[in-house]
Amino acid sequence: MKIDYMEFRDLVPVTRKYKYLNHAAISPTPLPVLMDSFSFMYDVADGGTIAVNYAEREDLNYIRKPISRLINSHVKEVSLIENTSYGINMIIHGIGLKEGDEILTDSSEFPAITSASFKLSKRGIKVKIVEVSPETFEDDIISNLNENVRLIAISSTSFLTGVTPDLSKIGKEAKSNGSLLLVDGIQTVGAGNIDVEKDGIDFLVAGGYKWMMSPQGSGFMFVRKGLLEDPPWYGWRADSEYEEFNPYKFTPDKGPRRFEIGTYPMVSLVGMKKAAEIIHENSSMIYSRVRELSKLAIECLKDKGMKVLTPEEKRTGIVTVEVKDPRKTVEELFSKYRIIVSPRGKGIRISAHFYNTEEEVKEACENISRIENQ
Repeated sequence: MKIDYMEFRDLVPVTRKYKYLNHAAISPTPLPVLMDSFSFMYDVADGGTIAVNYAEREDLNYIRKPISRLINSHVKEVSLIENTSYGINMIIHGIGLKEGDEILTDSSEFPAITSASFKLSKRGIKVKIVEVSPETFEDDIISNLNENVRLIAISSTSFLTGVTPDLSKIGKEAKSNGSLLLVDGIQTVGAGNIDVEKDGIDFLVAGGYKWMMSPQGSGFMFVRKGLLEDPPWYGWRADSEYEEFNPYKFTPDKGPRRFEIGTYPMVSLVGMKKAAEIIHENSSMIYSRVRELSKLAIECLKDKGMKVLTPEEKRTGIVTVEVKDPRKTVEELFSKYRIIVSPRGKGIRISAHFYNTEEEVKEACENISRIENQ
């Protein structure tokens, strides 16, 4: 499905009511994604198990394939999950960390990584949160590597500052140190390029409901071949012979289904398949458009003398600007101007997707400045 970004706006109903610049929180569902999900629901209403069995064909490899294309992985390395936190927990608790081992993460992380890690601290595993700045993120992480660091767990783009670090640089140093690299990709996949091979990523996890424009309850995890062959948790669907329904034996599937422990959220996964196809077929336009709009936001805000926390040279779609009262400013932007953004930390987070317009971004920046200077 080749698209024009202005024409695509008509397929996103929220654009008729709001200036929606909040894709780092939740993306509005585009009509092609909605209709594929709805079509599946109707098929179930009309056919019951016949529709469900058909949707679960090919071991769901037809859904894994468009996702694998987005991240340059093999289809058999992509598991289908309901959210990022599930995947992070599966990985952190499954790689066999022992007392004295360390997990290295950073101060700008969303709690999905840190909260899952803290459970391990009760077993003598150290969780080190490195104080990072957007400008020196990579060096801040690399300088804290030591022989005990088994896992580096970071985001591809910070939800807080918008910094998109050089993952290949960190991945190279991780490999030299004998450490594994886990990346929370939810703030990049769908907005910018991630290449698990080039970047040296061992594990990549992402929910689909942000930049991928998929329904909530959709997501995926990439696990490099040869890693985590025995998951920390078992479930009936992860059995290599699950259709036997035999309560007396269990052998984990050797493929990606070993992490898929229960019934699939097919409504959401069907929608994610459609979204992944749209993004892959238009990736060059989408990724460049997202960067153009984030650059515009940075330039506009700086021109008005505001402090932008996102480094222009290391960005994807998120731009965070510091303000005196983030929540109050966000509320006023919505009530007066129908602009939707999010308060995060000390600032406001603008996150425009490819179908937003330059006028919407400029209007948001101008009104943020106006409110700040009242």
